[in-house]
Amino acid sequence: MFSLASGRPYSLMEHLVTHLNLSTPIITDNGALIVDSKTNNILWEVMLERTEALQILDLATIKQNHRAYISTDMGIFEYAKEIPGSAKIRKITIHNISMDQANQLTKEIEQIFKNLSIVKAVSGEDGHLVDLYFSHAQATKQHAVIKFAKLVGITPSEIIGIGDGYNDFSLLMACGLKVAMGNAVEEVKAIADYIAPSVDDDGIADVIEKFIIE
Repeated sequence: MFSLASGRPYSLMEHLVTHLNLSTPIITDNGALIVDSKTNNILWEVMLERTEALQILDLATIKQNHRAYISTDMGIFEYAKEIPGSAKIRKITIHNISMDQANQLTKEIEQIFKNLSIVKAVSGEDGHLVDLYFSHAQATKQHAVIKFAKLVGITPSEIIGIGDGYNDFSLLMACGLKVAMGNAVEEVKAIADYIAPSVDDDGIADVIEKFIIE
């Protein structure tokens, strides 16, 4: 089986699922959601508490003027006032901030809320900047991989995890074989059992050939 575990909402992953013709459950929103790729039905989800989510947005976007994306079951929004009252909030992304800003915002939020997962991810627009994900404490790739394993009838020890970003640390922690891409951040390389070639050098193909085909 081959599957995807991404910080992205499912709507931004569907083209990959279709292109790869996947039939496995897909982990999305950094672990807040598992979707059946055949039916698009939700198999598992963990939501942010709405009051906490709005407070986080107030601190990050209004008081500190950061840009945000709010992933919900009713779409992706940029402003709290746009979120429908009945929407379930899966993840908040604070977009394109420096590492110092990310560390400072994390420290401030952690002093207020205790039941959160706060994870960095390398910005897809600027490799020198990071995105910051806020979700429920159990909405992590590690929790989602464990749930994924139960859904498909295997153990986490049977999973090869391949990652490169800060948010892949928790993914690899749940997997039997931890693989870091050659372009991975140092924190991910530090826990890897194997470091593959970079994404530009077909690192995933190397892993498939080395650990599955051979």
